Amino acid sequence: MSNSDDSELVPRFPPDRCGLALAAGVLGDKWVLLILRQLFYGVARFEDIRADIGIPKSVLSTRLADLITEGIVVKRPYKPEGGRTRWEYHLSKKGVDLAMSFLALLEWGNKNLPISGAAIGPVEAATRRHLRVALVDDEGREVPMQTIRLADLSR
Repeated sequence: MSNSDDSELVPRFPPDRCGLALAAGVLGDKWVLLILRQLFYGVARFEDIRADIGIPKSVLSTRLADLITEGIVVKRPYKPEGGRTRWEYHLSKKGVDLAMSFLALLEWGNKNLPISGAAIGPVEAATRRHLRVALVDDEGREVPMQTIRLADLSR
């Protein structure tokens, strides 16, 4: 999706009209992505998230509060037997909508970065067939990346 050859033909989009630019403002922090990764993988408790990614408690508290404010994460109470009420964190519908983005980043990392040991990736639960992220048209046909262009969707 390079525009170096035909820059006059490629429209320029201001950041406030570009979902990628807006998403970067919300998700563009290393800790935010790692927290969301943990929630995506099903790790929901504060101490488990903190221990798994090695994040300072104050940073985790702040980032979780921001993600709750953005509507990406919801917090739910739980009470361990004999203990006080504590909180679990889960992806909201808005957070679950990030799944394809996470899977695309996972696929990119597996392909382009050095992985220590066996890589992880998505499989179909019943058949264990490997899955990959792809762009498809309204009829479900895969569209090659080199044919894709950005356009104003209001037209």
